[in-house]
Amino acid sequence: MKTQPPCRACFARQARHAAQLATPDPGLREELVRQADLLLAGLDPEASPPVNSIALYQLISRLSGHPDPFVRLKRQGNDLARRIAPSVRAMIAASADPLAAALRFALAGNIIDYGAQQDFDLDAALEGCLKRQPAIDHYPLLRQELARARQVLYLADNCGEIVFDGLLIDQLPAETEVILVVKGGPIINDATRADAISCGLDRRCRVIDNGTQCPGTPLDRCPQEFVRLFYEAEVVISKGQGNFETLSEGTKRTVYHLLTVKCPVVGEHVREVSGQRVEIGLGATVVLRL
Repeated sequence: MKTQPPCRACFARQARHAAQLATPDPGLREELVRQADLLLAGLDPEASPPVNSIALYQLISRLSGHPDPFVRLKRQGNDLARRIAPSVRAMIAASADPLAAALRFALAGNIIDYGAQQDFDLDAALEGCLKRQPAIDHYPLLRQELARARQVLYLADNCGEIVFDGLLIDQLPAETEVILVVKGGPIINDATRADAISCGLDRRCRVIDNGTQCPGTPLDRCPQEFVRLFYEAEVVISKGQGNFETLSEGTKRTVYHLLTVKCPVVGEHVREVSGQRVEIGLGATVVLRL
């Protein structure tokens, strides 16, 4: 997905939020926003939004001296998800199709996003999510492929939601090798290896990173070893908008995208690449095979 004109306003909003988190100094915050505005004037419209965001967040980290402005929010997200995980696990176990239920909760957890939206209601997202039908639902196809897959590559997205990703991973066949992929360094509230370990995911599956400090998976920037693994895995599950935006076009393999739509640009792009004549509004969930 290429960067669209509305993305610039979103980047500007993200810059203001990141500046607030990066420093308590009002003067420095103002300078961060000013420098961000100058950088945003030169965005590459051919690049995906996550790739364009790399320079923005590197700028804020460098000028503020804070390598991970979202660290406190990431911990809050993980702590919140861990607190409610036992009740979610019980609901999954009690459902007629535990794998489908776990997938729905993983989708609902994707609402935890301090980049696309700073305000969200996780309780509201989880309430009734088992009854909510995704706008596009290729779950039956995913279920068939997971039943026979020996290796699954699971591209993680944000902190907090990785706890629900773990509950979904728990529902996969015990003999299936699951490789969880996190980001190679701090970027917004995306999960890193340290975040995955703090949530105990390293005890459930192998955890690696994609070698980039990008809120997505730009294959042209990832190490060759990771790219080889990406194309060799029998099933690839991609969580969240950022991974979708970097993999929605030009990826020469099937990928299952699991996401909650948080902006109209992404909603329209989902509709276009899926070929589905359906409404993809804000808050819609998607299980899309591309």
